[in-house]
Amino acid sequence: MKLAITRPAGKGALLGEQLEAQGISCDCTPVLELVKLPVSDTELAPIMEAEQLIFISQDAVYYLAQHQPTFSPDCQFFAVGDKTAAAIEACFDRRAIVPEQHDSEGVLALPALQQVEDKRVVVVKGRGGRTLISQMLKQRGARVSHCVVYERIPAATGSDIWLDHWQRQSIDGIVITSNAAIDAIFNTQQSELLNWLSSRRFYLVSQRSAEYLREQYAIKDKQIAISAGADNDALLACIMDNQPRQGGTMTEQQQSQSSPQSSDKSSNPAAVSGKISKTAILALLVALTSGVGAAGVYYLGQQQLTQYQQTLAQVTQDNQQLHAELASSKQALTELHGQLAQREQAVAQQLQAQTRELEQRLQATLQTAKQQLGSAQKAEIAALTRSAEFQANIQRHYLAAAATLTRLHTLVREQSNTTTVQTAIAADLALLKAQPKPQLEALYLDLHGYVTQADDLPLQIMTKPADPQIKQRELTEQVSDWKANAWRSWLKIQDQFIKVRTHDKPVIDPLLDAQEQQLIRAQLNSYLRQAQTALMQQQQSVYFTALEGAGMTLARYYRSDNSAVVAMQAGLKALQQKEFAAQATLELQTPQAVKEWLQ
Repeated sequence: MKLAITRPAGKGALLGEQLEAQGISCDCTPVLELVKLPVSDTELAPIMEAEQLIFISQDAVYYLAQHQPTFSPDCQFFAVGDKTAAAIEACFDRRAIVPEQHDSEGVLALPALQQVEDKRVVVVKGRGGRTLISQMLKQRGARVSHCVVYERIPAATGSDIWLDHWQRQSIDGIVITSNAAIDAIFNTQQSELLNWLSSRRFYLVSQRSAEYLREQYAIKDKQIAISAGADNDALLACIMDNQPRQGGTMTEQQQSQSSPQSSDKSSNPAAVSGKISKTAILALLVALTSGVGAAGVYYLGQQQLTQYQQTLAQVTQDNQQLHAELASSKQALTELHGQLAQREQAVAQQLQAQTRELEQRLQATLQTAKQQLGSAQKAEIAALTRSAEFQANIQRHYLAAAATLTRLHTLVREQSNTTTVQTAIAADLALLKAQPKPQLEALYLDLHGYVTQADDLPLQIMTKPADPQIKQRELTEQVSDWKANAWRSWLKIQDQFIKVRTHDKPVIDPLLDAQEQQLIRAQLNSYLRQAQTALMQQQQSVYFTALEGAGMTLARYYRSDNSAVVAMQAGLKALQQKEFAAQATLELQTPQAVKEWLQ
């Protein structure tokens, strides 16, 4: 047997070596190329929060590993086959769950994927392929996301070149591991090559590929063999168990060898010569008995035989010359195909290199532009972070801190690589919303009520009477009134040095005027407001000192028999006996996350 292995470059060599060791000649012809696809931070974000990760192939593992993702510590890993599980352990140091049946149905039958309602599941795969896993998990209530990290594309050489090469190599069977490879191989417009290909044996890795081959390209069941899995050992066992039996059917080479032999037998000059020799003997006997007529017949037969042998020799010579020319033409065509394939491959490699270089330059330019445009925003982000921390821990203004963090989240979303910062902001917003109302509110309201009552409380001291209006009388010119004049003169002189006021009410010490009373009321208000401020700033010593000063002012200057004064004194004493607990400092995650991101 001769087999063609169509796996991508580097994946069919080991299987080829195993088959060669069993005496089966192999030709490794990659018909598909794997191309890495770009994956953005938005597409990688679900992987960071995933509870379950399903990898469809080894290539999905390798290409995702190039993006260096981070996983949740509790995330479960699932692999379609053992090779994929080994790749997961090698790349991510995680153990994966592998089904007994290495396909989508086997993965869906795993017990861990039965109860997945509201679970975050991410399927890491290549572009295209089956959607059975995603559909079934969504029906079970899971929140399914996809991360497409690579793509299979047909190799640049093309199916006509592969088929022509396989035909010349007398390939008997073809190993195919995906539906995309089937389409790539059958992508030919030459009916001769298509007919040749349709007569080969096909070794597949899944029942799904077998059904696809039968439905799309009308391949018979007796030409298809299905392995127990996609690994090399399963394929080797399938090929060894499904080799064509000896003598069952002839290969093209055997048929081509047998055809000339049969034609040679039909036109063997020796056989004709033998027959003619017997005829000649018979003719001779007849000639001896019947005369010259029979001798003429024998001579004519000999002439026809000689002419036939000469024609046959000429046709054989022409046929050999045509075969030589055909072989030369095939060799020249093969060389041309090889040169064309090499040139196409060189052009494709050069184009890929130029494309990669252009993408790198574009990414560098975009990164520089983002850095220049984002410098002002980064400064604003740092300022908002400090403001939110000050409002939450110094001012205890949780609503203001939440509004500042919301504005910060809007700016951060416009920057790259801010997933960690956004997560920290979301956690801090939840922490601020969960804070209970301050227990100081009742104390603050009590003090506010006392402040509004302070101006209406009666003072203990009486109001100083107004200065009496002394009637100014002029001195008389009568000599007899000299005593009255002397008394008036004395009062004027005395008034310039000593003022004496008299009233008819009981004297209470001290006597205060309106300005002094206003100062006393202002002092009481000052103590009460100072207690309010100390309460909000968590300054317990200042708070109790201010309450004590307010109580002493009430006791000294206000009427103790007034019910409002007595009630305020009792309330202040009650406030002095109440302890208020200071709010614990909130440990926000946003400042540290922003600091690390800016660095």
